[in-house]
Amino acid sequence: MDMKSIALKVFDYLKSYLKSLNWIVLLGIAAFCIALAVINNIRVEDSKSVDWIGSQEILAKPDEVL
Repeated sequence: MDMKSIALKVFDYLKSYLKSLNWIVLLGIAAFCIALAVINNIRVEDSKSVDWIGSQEILAKPDEVL
């Protein structure tokens, strides 16, 4: 077997595996996890809260860089 036939066989197995997944259930689980993360972040106090992307404090650039 050459590498091309092995790669094509792996690609076919991967494609059939992806088709067999129940995407609606997976998307539902992902949405549920995102909702839990947001609710948990709102519920806890600020010291334990997660900084979301873009909400972090921007630090000043140091004068000298090594």
